[in-house]
Amino acid sequence: MDINYDILDQSSTAIKEGGQLSNNTMNDNQFGFLKETVEQQFKGQFPNADFESAWKEYSALQDFKISQNVETVGGISEEAHFVMRVITEHFMTEAFKAMKIDLNDPNVAGPKGTPYRITKMYTGAHLNDSTELLSGRWAKKPQVAYFPNEHNQRFPITKRVDIVSTCSHHLAPFSTMFRDDAYCIVSYIPSNKLLGISKLQRIVDWVARRGHLQEDLTNMIYNEISTVAETDSVYVRLSGLMHTCESLRGTQSKDGSFTSEFYGGEFENIDLRIQVMQD
Repeated sequence: MDINYDILDQSSTAIKEGGQLSNNTMNDNQFGFLKETVEQQFKGQFPNADFESAWKEYSALQDFKISQNVETVGGISEEAHFVMRVITEHFMTEAFKAMKIDLNDPNVAGPKGTPYRITKMYTGAHLNDSTELLSGRWAKKPQVAYFPNEHNQRFPITKRVDIVSTCSHHLAPFSTMFRDDAYCIVSYIPSNKLLGISKLQRIVDWVARRGHLQEDLTNMIYNEISTVAETDSVYVRLSGLMHTCESLRGTQSKDGSFTSEFYGGEFENIDLRIQVMQD
């Protein structure tokens, strides 16, 4: 079934006439009817900030992949992030209406009702929020403490960390937390830097809390650790993760789990990888 939206008609007309719509124009066409409502909420949150600047900043923001962080398209301010959240909550509410969910139901209703909570879960509350399912798309990159490798340490530094991520196909979580035998190993052999050991979890969290395929997430964690530690001798293994898009729907597999790994440098040696897994 074909669905016609005014914005699509406007876009098609502009293209046929040889014109080009900027992202700014597209967002103004799409969201302009919400501007007054957004401004009212904005003034309550940022009474001394310039709403027009925040609105224009959000309107100019380019789309970016569900697995990426907003820094890939230039970053965003807290004010523009708030504009995005208010607009998203509006459309989340409209989706509830389309699904005939009673918005007066006390289990759903309220100024911080279910549409608000789902929006927060997928956008984060602010740019320092690292706790929501897709907050890694918007959160600032964690500061990573490191120390000089004064004694030229060359043995693997290994840490088991937790993974909380979201399937990019269904927006359903997958994690190490659903099975006792699931784990994520991050190991690296230092070059000139020794990373603060607690920062490995923060890096993994920042990368993982976006929409991913597990294979791509494994690779992305490798790349981030490799970049921060300035070494290609990195080993990442995600073992036994349960995907709720499979376990709670679809095939509803009770015992299904998924394992992936990515490595480089000295970890091309399988004996070294086995040693790390056994430690």
